[in-house]
Amino acid sequence: MLAPMRRLPRPGRSDSVTGGGVAHRLLAGALAGAAGTAAMTATGRAYREVYARRRGKHPSEITEILDYDDSDHVVVAASTLLRTVSGRAPESAGGRRALFWLVHWGYGSAVGAAHAELRHRLGEPTAGVAFFVGCQTMALSLFPVLGDTPLPWRWTARLMTVSVLQHVVYAAAVAGADAALDHGER
Repeated sequence: MLAPMRRLPRPGRSDSVTGGGVAHRLLAGALAGAAGTAAMTATGRAYREVYARRRGKHPSEITEILDYDDSDHVVVAASTLLRTVSGRAPESAGGRRALFWLVHWGYGSAVGAAHAELRHRLGEPTAGVAFFVGCQTMALSLFPVLGDTPLPWRWTARLMTVSVLQHVVYAAAVAGADAALDHGER
């Protein structure tokens, strides 16, 4: 009779985090997600400032959508879900702004846990590529379904480019932070 084969760790896969368990790995991923959200927020703000400056305006004067991830469409999508679940959604400007930031940081942080799990199972760079593809796919599908945006093939070239670049920034920052957090555990 053959002895059962033991599964060996994949190259690039962190087993130090598994020592702390799944919860530890997912928490580290959520922290990495927060770092990715911070990077995406910073590059979005920088883009808005450059875009405004080129038009001789203050960033607060820009009324057009520069990125669906940084627009009222986030609030529309979240409100759609809230109304379905609770029958209510914020209607005041302050409530809608608070919902935007809650979703922006909460969702961005929580999704980082997916990268930690992908890295644990697949190693890098496969995990990073899969994570980016998943994030971009969610943006291209959730906004039209819940956020009242046009279908992706109707987005302007500028909006599509910004979406892809912002998700590259997010995915790269999450992967980097996730690796740094894991390295700090070793």
